[in-house]
Amino acid sequence: MSDGYQVTMSDLLAAANTFRSEGQAFGALMPQAGLAPADGGSPAVNDALRQVLESIGLLHAELAGNIGDDAASLAATHREYQWAEDKSTTVARGVTVDPSTIRP
Repeated sequence: MSDGYQVTMSDLLAAANTFRSEGQAFGALMPQAGLAPADGGSPAVNDALRQVLESIGLLHAELAGNIGDDAASLAATHREYQWAEDKSTTVARGVTVDPSTIRP
């Protein structure tokens, strides 16, 4: 039940391509190790700041990877829908043109 929402093949492929390119762009915004910390005036502050910025960098890289995974999922869905559409078209042609060409 789509409740009036319809996905077209071109929209699905466009979404996959957009997720892929935006995921790459997002990933390039920040180094994976995080931003370089500023000098906080004491070794304890500097260490805490370094750890926080490193964690932010790792979370950023993970989010960029998730966006890339979403792109791959959308592309796989497009391939599956395309295969199903091609198979349905083959069956429909066989039924209307030459029923003897239909194979189980």
